[in-house]
Amino acid sequence: MSKQHAWSICTILFAVAIFFFCHTVGHALTFDFVGPDADKWFDEFVNHPNVEMGGGDAGWHLTENGLTTDDDLGTGHQRIGFSADWTDYTLESKYQYVQQGAHQEAHLYIRWNSEADNYYFRTIGRINGGGAGSGYSIEWLRKMGGSDNEGDITDDVAIVGDLQEGVVYGLRGTIKGQLLTVEFYNDNEWHPAGEVEYPGPHETGGIGVARATAQIAWEYLKVNGPGIPADADTTSVESLNKLATTWGKLKSQ
Repeated sequence: MSKQHAWSICTILFAVAIFFFCHTVGHALTFDFVGPDADKWFDEFVNHPNVEMGGGDAGWHLTENGLTTDDDLGTGHQRIGFSADWTDYTLESKYQYVQQGAHQEAHLYIRWNSEADNYYFRTIGRINGGGAGSGYSIEWLRKMGGSDNEGDITDDVAIVGDLQEGVVYGLRGTIKGQLLTVEFYNDNEWHPAGEVEYPGPHETGGIGVARATAQIAWEYLKVNGPGIPADADTTSVESLNKLATTWGKLKSQ
């Protein structure tokens, strides 16, 4: 057997292994708002067929820093997300504060069903129940029919630090059944932030982001896990993220 033939067989087997691994472990989607296809990913997110906004339009647009809101620092919660029949998954994003207002809230939504029914976690410039300047924390919040149920995941300054403008932070959460585990990205590494038993009936849902009293830019949204089916109804997102890209690179080697 020639080396070229052996290499071709190995390449095919490797591609097949990747295919089965991806379909066994779970599907992965990355909305990359700063890469070469940022315009496409922006369009896929803000014009998703199941997308919904809450609290008004935050002026979502693209800049060199990613999916960015307008500079109205006096607004309350302004949300955008889409619903999906996804169960257990990990949602990750990195972002920065372009400008900060009173509470500098950056939200990441997990199991989003609608703008009035969702579950999320956020970095915030106050501890739960405290006013502006009372400290920095990561909170969780379940919203049912517009009513809130919330609490701190952590108010540990060693994890959250002193939130600053122009610094890249990150939120990552894994939802398994009713358990949400959260990590926070600061000082160039991910830190375990804590976990909370998921106190609500949302067994499935999509993803989203929001801001309050801050201008924020999100670099990306990455979602993957066993609860993301390979045939997820994500319109042409599927074609942007399909395995054919990897297969094409392998064949060209």
